[in-house]
Amino acid sequence: MNLNLDVDSPEKVAVVLLDACDAFRASASDLESAWQDAFAGQPWELIARELERASARITAILAKRGA
Repeated sequence: MNLNLDVDSPEKVAVVLLDACDAFRASASDLESAWQDAFAGQPWELIARELERASARITAILAKRGA
C-alpha cells in the first residue's frame, strides 16, 4: 500500500485516509483467513478505525470552515 498525501486540496486528504482504511481492512481480512486466526488482523483493523476517525474529523473541520 502506498499512502500518498501529496494532494491538491484539503478535501482529498480525507479521501486518501479512507482509501487507506480499505487497504488496512483488506490486509486484516487476508491475515485472518491465511492464519485461520480471528485476531491476526486486529492491529490493522485498529489502525483502519483510527484513520477513519481522522478522516471524519477532517471532513467536519472543513465543513465547519466552509471549505
